[in-house]
Amino acid sequence: MNTRFKDANLRLSDFTNTILVVCPKCRKKATIRQSEKEGAILSCFECHYTSNKCISDEDRTDSITTDYWFGQELWLQAAFKNEVFWANNYEHLDYMKQYISSGLRERHKRAFFTLVEKLPGFIKSAKNRERLLKLIGKLETK
Repeated sequence: MNTRFKDANLRLSDFTNTILVVCPKCRKKATIRQSEKEGAILSCFECHYTSNKCISDEDRTDSITTDYWFGQELWLQAAFKNEVFWANNYEHLDYMKQYISSGLRERHKRAFFTLVEKLPGFIKSAKNRERLLKLIGKLETK
């Protein structure tokens, strides 16, 4: 693996404009989009379920396996050993794939803590690389 990853100094918040979740009605893939005017909007293209919610930090949940606003299970998650590997959307998943698959990981003039710096050890570990990439491959087709 001679690929090089250059940290783009992205944070988790850069991947929260659209979050993929499990629809509370049909259990298929749904999206949550944030809008300043309308708040958070959950919509399912399969069963056409929709729900709106005002965005307020008081209502925010901080579980790694659910979204912030509705508390719905993330669509892109899977068990990995005794941990949970997850991503908010396919862009987030791709960024994680780039990081995990790289042989050389570079940091650049960072501001505060980036997503990459906050990753748990099981994701950073080279010994888990192949299994995580296989898991990501399955999530990409989900």
